[in-house]
Amino acid sequence: MRRPDGSSKIKGKGIGAATIFGCVIAFLIFITLLESNSRASAILNLQLSFNTYEPLSTIEGTSNHLQQGKESSVVPISSEEKHKSEKSSSGNDGMINLPIRMTEDLSTNEETTDADEKPTLPTVSTEDTTHNKEEIVVTQTNELVIPAEETVDSNNPNQNDGGEMMLPTKLNEEFSQNETTENSKTEVTAEEKSESTETESADSENQEETKQEFVSTQVLPALDVNTENQPDTSSEEVASHQNQKSKLECDFTHPRADTCTMEGDVRILGTYSTVFLVSPNAQDTTESKLRPYARKWEKPTMQMIRELNVKQARPDQAPPCTVHHEVPVVVFSTGGFVGNVFHDYTDILIPLFLAANQYAGKVQFAVTDMSWWWIFKYLPMIKTLSPYPILNIDQDKNVHCFPSAQIGLKSHKPLGVDPAEAPNGYTMQDFRAFIRKSFSLKRSSTTVVNLKSGRRPRLLIILRRGTRAIVNEKQLVSMAKKIGFRVVTADPDKTREFPKFAHVVNSCDVMVGVHGAGLANMLYLPTNATVIQILPWGNLGFVGRHDYGLPLPDMGLRYVEHEIKEDESTLIHRYPRDHAVFTNPQAIHDQGWDTMYRIYLTEQNIMLNVDRFKGVLIDVFKSYVQ
Repeated sequence: MRRPDGSSKIKGKGIGAATIFGCVIAFLIFITLLESNSRASAILNLQLSFNTYEPLSTIEGTSNHLQQGKESSVVPISSEEKHKSEKSSSGNDGMINLPIRMTEDLSTNEETTDADEKPTLPTVSTEDTTHNKEEIVVTQTNELVIPAEETVDSNNPNQNDGGEMMLPTKLNEEFSQNETTENSKTEVTAEEKSESTETESADSENQEETKQEFVSTQVLPALDVNTENQPDTSSEEVASHQNQKSKLECDFTHPRADTCTMEGDVRILGTYSTVFLVSPNAQDTTESKLRPYARKWEKPTMQMIRELNVKQARPDQAPPCTVHHEVPVVVFSTGGFVGNVFHDYTDILIPLFLAANQYAGKVQFAVTDMSWWWIFKYLPMIKTLSPYPILNIDQDKNVHCFPSAQIGLKSHKPLGVDPAEAPNGYTMQDFRAFIRKSFSLKRSSTTVVNLKSGRRPRLLIILRRGTRAIVNEKQLVSMAKKIGFRVVTADPDKTREFPKFAHVVNSCDVMVGVHGAGLANMLYLPTNATVIQILPWGNLGFVGRHDYGLPLPDMGLRYVEHEIKEDESTLIHRYPRDHAVFTNPQAIHDQGWDTMYRIYLTEQNIMLNVDRFKGVLIDVFKSYVQ
């Protein structure tokens, strides 16, 4: 088409200008969206970094509606649970899903809200309040919650080879402000928050008192403390700590175990292997080191136990509490010889009973070198002592705070208790009653059997495999039946059916076994039962009586010892009869424990002379029948 002047009309000129203008607008919108997405991504990444430091198990919980003096409720915490906050200036119920430390990005101050919600890491209000003392605490559960076993991260960059704490010399002064007692919990309602906001002009003394009632539950990510915008600790708060009783006593003189007891503001930072006793008056801040396992004289064994650092510290030298507990804590290791019944009881379970039973269930356990399978095996006993969750301090990044603590367990003697040294004068009879209660064992004592009734005494034979085994066990069983016993045999597979096997032992009157850990199952026998220990060749009388003979009277059990002759030992097929193994066993002992153990306890099995042993069984049988 031509114009009147003869020029041609160019199509699309107007459309092209509009297109260019639209592209510019679209580009500006795209840039705006890109910036918005970048900020959202930054927030998301920061929130994820905080989720990394959530509690590693379901043992932590929070509750802001507990009244003072009432028992804590079960509030398990999920790492997926969102933090919730309320804008104090608007008074509405809008919730903002931001990490705790993002509150400075908001245009208005925020505070925790909604008493029915249980945030994982509740924030501490920075506003002054007067009439209502509030405290947000992490509560205990009443049930034992055990997470799946976790592996220790040997590459943890925050832990050096010695497992020592790497803390800044001067931590933020907010730590002192965040320290409080756990005994004042009040319900937080929307009405109370509104009232506290309206009373900002109250006198400063009440304001500082209210601040002390709050509990900080923030987790320190790798102890990188943000010191910006933190309030100063008031003189009133420092004075309140001075009134708190603090006491630290460590005993490194006991021959079997090192222990420390602490009273006051106890803080456990397990991932750094450190236990603090915090006090503003702390003078001696040197560290004491101990391994919480009761075999201190065995250096190779103790090297497998994690070393803990125990020290006093001022509030500015210790991390703030993230989880508060109202009960004492006992810290111990489940490393060492766990799985060996003798050591399970001598090194851990009896000492744990002595440490914890005095609290009548109001105590919590914190474990290093965690063996979850071991915990499950003895769970009935552990739950009887403490219904609280077990803390795996090797993996828990929280700072757990307690009113008192015992670090390490004190063992008195093999399978025994010294009443003069035990709390409340506990005895082995008390411990055995505790076992019967924990496993619901029916028989507390044996009774004499009237053979005319058709009943017979029950004889349990502990059978070993591999070492110190009775190679002619069938002859032994046959002979015992002829005497009149009802015979029960238990090989290693049956003894592992626990706690079923404890009930089997409790049903028997007599136990027979070769020297070894299997005899420790005597703890499940009823009072007045008899234990017959068969000693292998090799002058092992002292070893046998020390471990399984001397403890029996305190348990209310009878003890019979039978030592085999050299021709009953399979060592005659390994060594000539004129060898020192037979002619001078003490010379073998003098070569050291390893040599003695290898020859007499590892290389030897037993061909029992049942005719010699028959007289022993007959005498024991007569004591249970009429």
